[in-house]
Amino acid sequence: MNRKMMTAAVGLSLVAGVAAVWAIDGWLSGQMPVRAAIATTERRPFVSGCEHAPQGDWHGVRSFFFEPVKTLYIVDWEICAGEPPLGRVRITDADSKKIFFQFENDEVVRVERLDLLDNHVPQLLALTMSSGTDDEIDWHIIGESNGALKEWKPPDYDGQAEKLLRADEDFCCKDWNFHLQGNEIVLARGIYQKGEGNCCPGRGGVLVRLQPADDGFKLVSVVRISKPEYEIWRDSYFCLNCKLY
Repeated sequence: MNRKMMTAAVGLSLVAGVAAVWAIDGWLSGQMPVRAAIATTERRPFVSGCEHAPQGDWHGVRSFFFEPVKTLYIVDWEICAGEPPLGRVRITDADSKKIFFQFENDEVVRVERLDLLDNHVPQLLALTMSSGTDDEIDWHIIGESNGALKEWKPPDYDGQAEKLLRADEDFCCKDWNFHLQGNEIVLARGIYQKGEGNCCPGRGGVLVRLQPADDGFKLVSVVRISKPEYEIWRDSYFCLNCKLY
């Protein structure tokens, strides 16, 4: 090996060593992804809050293309490891420059492509939830209509469900469990005796079925179910004979 080749080899070894140290340090600290650690020699400051955090403090969890008809979109699932942490889902154009939709919450539970209308034109599901005892769940389904993205708005099933409660009952602080069964969306929510606490609903539950229509949903049923029936739905899988695209 001549002098120039040896010098180059030593230089590459040093660079690789530095990169490895930074990568390990970044992995252990949890504040810096390996990709960013290799690219810089300065440690980024700890992120105290995520609401106004710059793009550099958001780390990708999953990214994929979404092409419902002819237009190509990018879906980014990202997390900001601040105090408290925050997750978000962004739907942008193919150049990641224009943001069409952004959904934020403590946690992103799922991001899926669905075929609810059985026509091979996919929709996008973003399911998020808050942490703690107040487990608020938000779900959004995005489709394309006339060349533009549109969120499918569900009917008012909350109002219908409240009518099934007795005077001494409420839903306490728990939100709906979200399920896909075939092409339908099924939502289950536990009923509590007022003052019962937020652990286990003792009065059964309410079951809602939504059926997809063009650019939206129609309310199929809102019924009261027994405690064993509610527990089955509460513990059921997210996807029951559903069709993920």
